[in-house]
Amino acid sequence: MKKEAEGALSSLTAAPRKSLVGHVEEVLRQALIEGRLQPGTRLVTRELAGSLGMSITPVREALVRFAASGVLTAEPSQSFRVPRLTGEQYSEIAEVRKSVEGLAAAKAAERISTDEIERMETLLEQYLAARSTDDAHLALRLNKEFRFVLYRAANMPTLLSLIEMLWLMAGPGFNYLFVGERPPTFEHKNYDDLLNALRSKQPQEAHVAIHRAIDDGAAQVLEAIAKRDGATSAT
Repeated sequence: MKKEAEGALSSLTAAPRKSLVGHVEEVLRQALIEGRLQPGTRLVTRELAGSLGMSITPVREALVRFAASGVLTAEPSQSFRVPRLTGEQYSEIAEVRKSVEGLAAAKAAERISTDEIERMETLLEQYLAARSTDDAHLALRLNKEFRFVLYRAANMPTLLSLIEMLWLMAGPGFNYLFVGERPPTFEHKNYDDLLNALRSKQPQEAHVAIHRAIDDGAAQVLEAIAKRDGATSAT
């Protein structure tokens, strides 16, 4: 897990002076939301501080804040870990996501601009290309960007904050979408239906498309979690 954490964070840049803790929080937030940190990844304060080129204090403070919110778990020796969610926990998060992301999609259908739709179309093409080449990290980042263009278009800051928190919790599980044999990609149809709903300003259809996208992704993740837990109990 140490090498995985180092690889996921290897492209990070040194922090600006204005807010070291805020910089660390943003770095970790993006890594978690984009699924660059796998479930079970161990984050050691000293190692992370070295990667970011800063002292231990702001790194520790940022990690403690994430632990306090339940996004990370604290462990001995100044280390933290990305939780391995159970199937029940992931299912609950998926249900909550459907409520808030469905609302955001419906509101976005009423408010989204032509430029934002065109941006989503470009991101979808790039995302599908990344998936076809099995570039998991790039695909996860592009999928996140696609979805958050939509959610920001709803122009509801409080709702957007709730969605971001749920993605912090669910994001590491997105790695399971790229484990072993994968079923056919459903995102293409779901996202095509979503874009059609946005173009024609149909809130209910946008709501339904996002629900299906979350359900399809959750089904794959839950299957992988079941296999993981079954393999663990057998050893």
